[in-house]
Amino acid sequence: MAMQGKLTVYYGCMFAGKTSALIEYISKAGLRRNEFLVLKPAVDIRSGNRTITTHDGKSHECVIVEQDTDLNELITPFIRMIAIDEAQFFDKVFFSEVKRFLAKGIHVVAAGLDKDYLGRPFGLMPMLQTIATEKNHLKAVCNHCGKDAEYTYRKVDNKVLVLIGNANHYEARCESCYGRED
Repeated sequence: MAMQGKLTVYYGCMFAGKTSALIEYISKAGLRRNEFLVLKPAVDIRSGNRTITTHDGKSHECVIVEQDTDLNELITPFIRMIAIDEAQFFDKVFFSEVKRFLAKGIHVVAAGLDKDYLGRPFGLMPMLQTIATEKNHLKAVCNHCGKDAEYTYRKVDNKVLVLIGNANHYEARCESCYGRED
């Protein structure tokens, strides 16, 4: 029987350092370029093609994944780790793929928003958290009071669930400042 892979999850609100933690994890893994893959969903167009990028400018090459991408084509026998940025944007089919990678003994590390701007569980993240071997809840600094922030507050009046943006559309808020209007 194959060895079970480990699932590490970094989650929190926007500006909590999830992508920074993911890039640091990749760097510390000490793997060769052909031993790991970094994936991001095609919907995330903020940092351009083929990179994941932190809010402070660190970046790493990646493969852009459409919802219907056949991930089997990307997996070689040498792959030991798959890193996933913005995991909340992937669907339940992708979750099945993650479980398949883990069953093959491939280590998976994922980063994503745990809650949407309305404070509800977001996309794939609750399912990943449920099966994670290691969970890392990261917090930002509240833009209003400086306390630990766990919520992503949308600054613009737009009700669409997925509105790709940065500080132009969002800010981090603590629980007590989250419900405040400005």
